[in-house]
Amino acid sequence: MKIKKWLLGILLGFSALGIFVVVGGLFALSDSGRQFAKDHLLPLIKEYHPLQHIRQAAVSVKSVLHRGGTEVAKAERPLGFVGSRAEKDGDLVSWIALFSDRVSPDVQPEKGDIHPGGSSRPLSLVGLRGETLSFQVVLRSKRELRNLSVRLSAPGCIRVHRFLEYYLRLMVHTGSKYGPMKEVVNPDPLIPFTDPYQPGHRVVSSVLVQKSVNQPVWIDVHFGRGCPAGNYSGTLTLLRDGRAVRTLPVKYEVLAPALPERVNLDRWMEIYVSRLWQGEFIPNDAAFKTVISRYFRMAHDYGFATNPTGDIGPKIDWDWNTGKPRSVNWDRYDDIYTPYLSGALTGKTPNVFALPIPTDSLGVGWWGGFMIEGSTPTPIEEWKGIPDKATQSLAKLLVDHWKEKGWPIGRTFAYPFDEPMHKLAYYSDTYKLIRKVTDSLHKGSDGKVRLMLTDAPWPWLKQQKGHDKSVMDSVVDIWAPSSENYIPDRMKKYQDKGKRTWFYQSGAPFIGGSDLADTGLGFRMWFWTAWKYRVNGVFYWVSNFWPGNSEAANPFHRQGSGDGVIFYPGHQLHFIGYPDIDGPLPSVRMAQWRRGYEDYKYFVLLKQASKGDDADKSVNALVQKALDDGGYIPYWRNPLWWKPGAWSHDPREWHKTRVKLAREIAEVSGK
Repeated sequence: MKIKKWLLGILLGFSALGIFVVVGGLFALSDSGRQFAKDHLLPLIKEYHPLQHIRQAAVSVKSVLHRGGTEVAKAERPLGFVGSRAEKDGDLVSWIALFSDRVSPDVQPEKGDIHPGGSSRPLSLVGLRGETLSFQVVLRSKRELRNLSVRLSAPGCIRVHRFLEYYLRLMVHTGSKYGPMKEVVNPDPLIPFTDPYQPGHRVVSSVLVQKSVNQPVWIDVHFGRGCPAGNYSGTLTLLRDGRAVRTLPVKYEVLAPALPERVNLDRWMEIYVSRLWQGEFIPNDAAFKTVISRYFRMAHDYGFATNPTGDIGPKIDWDWNTGKPRSVNWDRYDDIYTPYLSGALTGKTPNVFALPIPTDSLGVGWWGGFMIEGSTPTPIEEWKGIPDKATQSLAKLLVDHWKEKGWPIGRTFAYPFDEPMHKLAYYSDTYKLIRKVTDSLHKGSDGKVRLMLTDAPWPWLKQQKGHDKSVMDSVVDIWAPSSENYIPDRMKKYQDKGKRTWFYQSGAPFIGGSDLADTGLGFRMWFWTAWKYRVNGVFYWVSNFWPGNSEAANPFHRQGSGDGVIFYPGHQLHFIGYPDIDGPLPSVRMAQWRRGYEDYKYFVLLKQASKGDDADKSVNALVQKALDDGGYIPYWRNPLWWKPGAWSHDPREWHKTRVKLAREIAEVSGK
């Protein structure tokens, strides 16, 4: 037995070395990549015994690389058929799928679940005013069918939007982190039937159902805020060659309470300007302003704010002898952002907004002579001087401009350092630098510029030992660790000190998966988790990490895991046979986000009605544990590691709970 373990250890050791070689190859084209592999990855592999700790090394590699889109997605446990109201007309079978049912192309009802035409009970849609309810109509046939259409009638105060769901393919590990690879096909892009940016322009003229492959149609039903409470009726009609082959009565129950337009929960995703220009084939600045405004608008409609952190900023001429600006030109910045930041574009100012303070505008990198890369990085002591003065000047001019424009400076934040643990490989004083930078921003802005840091306040990986994170404790305003490093009990201590806390993605068992392979709950359960653990904000690293804009590389054909893609570019629809539109497409994952945020508003309404305990009970019933509840360091010691999270994965339970809460809100409000 000892010999077998020894041999296994040798094999695993070579596997670890293989990981290093492959990853090193990915960075082989840059000096910084080779240095990174030498300083950061090789010590990981040397540190961990191959038999006992090879998994930790691989996980660390994954954590380091995920921003580059190389993270391997994980599929959650499939549920099979959970639809309802299945009926058949000739070769065509259709059924209703719930919001959180991510319909795979091959799932189908059993013969006993398929009923004769016209025998299904009505579809009931219950919700509050200002709420968007969604469901899916799934079409399937044993032979190819063309010229199908799905329509839904509704009274004037109820708006209906239809989308064709488009399937994307990717490869995932199954069973375990190193299990066999399997192809997963899931829907994500939502193609609007009619162009939202050009009246009268039809994008989807008819629905094609391929042989033995599902085709879902996504339907959003929005109850207007001015819609009188009461019961309304409509009809869901399925047509084939213009002839109705199925009609299903629909009952709309509009409850009197209205969802609050905004609650105290930060919600933000970055958007990359270069990828927006490239992905949308933008020809000039005027077109860019139009397109990015439509991204701002769609983000707002789906429950989050988005903006670049540094690609768009004021044009500043600096005096490097004094660290003060000689002149500042805000023209382009104001032209792009004024409608958004004033609230004119969406009716509300953004809930949060990243200030134009990228790392290289702070005296870090090549700015002001302060270097943190290269063979001779600048000693931390040299921050005192021009870098400090210039950073204070930058903070002051930002605050002064926001005051002049009347924009909400209190909702802004600076995001100059991303996952600083990775910078320790080439700048050992990274945490001290963050302290210095934050002090400078605070001094220059009189405390009005808040710093958000994507890290936990405590060491959670061995590379961080020897680097005293406590130097940042008193200055970081928003702690935003990834969900696997968010320990609720420990983070509460920082909230008690007046800090805000956010979390971002990682996947089960810590949080719902945000990649294409994950189930229909995804982002939705993030908001239940935020309520359960009283988190102040949720954050997703980027919304438009598209692979390219060519036939071979575009977000519809070459998506990878889908990490970082929430929007889809309207100017690339021609790659999948549909006419282009002049703005973004939403996605299933974006709808998950909106539904989760609206669920969160339910909890707020219950708390306002002194029924917060009822909200807590409902949340705890569906989400038993999430984040790093248990305080496992490192996080892969969690007993659920690489297993589905400790929350319900059945969309029927989530649906029933939402309807129950909606009715309770109506009851306790007395309306």
